[in-house]
Amino acid sequence: MQSDFEDLLRAAEDHYLQNTDINSFKQQVDALQDRLALYEVLRDQELTIFQAVADQLQKETFSNPQADLDKVLTHWISMLRYSAMAMLRNQPEILEHQLGWLADVVGDDAFSALNQKLSEQLHQALDSVLTEDQMTLIQSFLQQADTALVREDSSKELAVLG
Repeated sequence: MQSDFEDLLRAAEDHYLQNTDINSFKQQVDALQDRLALYEVLRDQELTIFQAVADQLQKETFSNPQADLDKVLTHWISMLRYSAMAMLRNQPEILEHQLGWLADVVGDDAFSALNQKLSEQLHQALDSVLTEDQMTLIQSFLQQADTALVREDSSKELAVLG
């Protein structure tokens, strides 16, 4: 969609846009306003969102030391910021690029249970802060992050198959 937006702007430099192009441009501006509003909510509510996640994680028992919990939480904060920017620009490839290095850092099997629980808690915290429409806008980016950072325990998969 971003390239369509840019294409319309370039076309408007050469000639006046036709009604169909103007309508398309208006739709893209409206969509950008929705994405910008969500971006602002995520920015403004980041502390609230992650405080709720951290509070829930403190109630859980993990074999990881506190330093690992802090590290993973910090990386998930980065992930949400990357997701927000990719959503704002409507360019999932930006997130894919960022998740490439982040998955190498956080995706270690030692963090598997921690990443899984953090993902679940993050989704719950976002559900309580965002509207349904806003969740729809960010959902595919969160799914991208889950795919990169949350590795299912292979023994659970075997148990289901067996």
